[in-house]
Amino acid sequence: MTKPADTGRPGGPMTVSAVIATYNRGPELRIALTRLMAQTMPPMEIIVIDDGSTDGTGAMMRAEFPAVRYVRQPHNAGLILARNFGFVNTTGDLILSVDDDSWFVDPDGLARCVSYLAEHPEVAAVACNIETRDGLVYFPKGAAPFDVPWYVGCGHLLRRSAIEAVGLYMPELYRQGEEKDRCLRLVGAGYRVVALPDVMVYHDKSEKGRKPGLERFYNHRNDLIREVARCPAPLMAWRLARSWAGNSWKNLRHGPRATDLKVLAALPQILRIGLKHRAPVSVEAYRRWLHLAQTAAPASAPPADGRAAPVSRPAASRPLATERPSPARSD
Repeated sequence: MTKPADTGRPGGPMTVSAVIATYNRGPELRIALTRLMAQTMPPMEIIVIDDGSTDGTGAMMRAEFPAVRYVRQPHNAGLILARNFGFVNTTGDLILSVDDDSWFVDPDGLARCVSYLAEHPEVAAVACNIETRDGLVYFPKGAAPFDVPWYVGCGHLLRRSAIEAVGLYMPELYRQGEEKDRCLRLVGAGYRVVALPDVMVYHDKSEKGRKPGLERFYNHRNDLIREVARCPAPLMAWRLARSWAGNSWKNLRHGPRATDLKVLAALPQILRIGLKHRAPVSVEAYRRWLHLAQTAAPASAPPADGRAAPVSRPAASRPLATERPSPARSD
């Protein structure tokens, strides 16, 4: 199914809004914003949703980034709710999402993403190639664009009209796995999600706020919620069993062992949330998404020997935390 052309506002280029969620990462956020505003095609608007930071992020934003819209939530409501808030409170034809500790490596990275979406109206989202501080690179550098099952939260660009067609993230997911659920819905609606391996986003992957045990719990829980909500009935039993077994094996390898017990205790909640949002895609679309997940999914772990793959990185791709913003404005 091919979607009609969507080239942005009549008589003009496609506009971009950027959404950044943050929590207690003021120095990292400074770098992310500085780099974003220095793009050759900066977003027409940037909104930062602060999930209740207590590290002086608000004072920094008011003093150093007055052109950026800053919204502070009264408490930590979760990354997914923050991203939904950013989407409904921006107006761009395209929505850029980067984390508060990630940025484009090249100054024309965003421009190349916009150009690709303008030339391919059937594509709902482009996934940038993510490189992490431990040397992991998600896609083969130099490869041609190719279809993927999902984008990565810290570096992607969305077509607003496509997201309006399939809906916002499930807020009950709280964190983890929202990209998979949305991209499955996009594939089910006839859209494509495409990786751009030559558009690099560096993810500094700050340790602040990261809790591996919590991430494993939500990965396991939210995969089950997605299956209940989107899996076609004929495949449901197999997919629930497969999802449970796969995540249990990961938890067994990495611990703590209590993760599975917590997910087991959350089964009533998992079923309630999944059934509340149940809108299964077709069997054909689901099988296509599964094929992409098996053959073209972004990398999610270092090489099996535990060593990071050697990657050449431009010297300027990882600035010091003391870097200050340029005079560029977000509009």
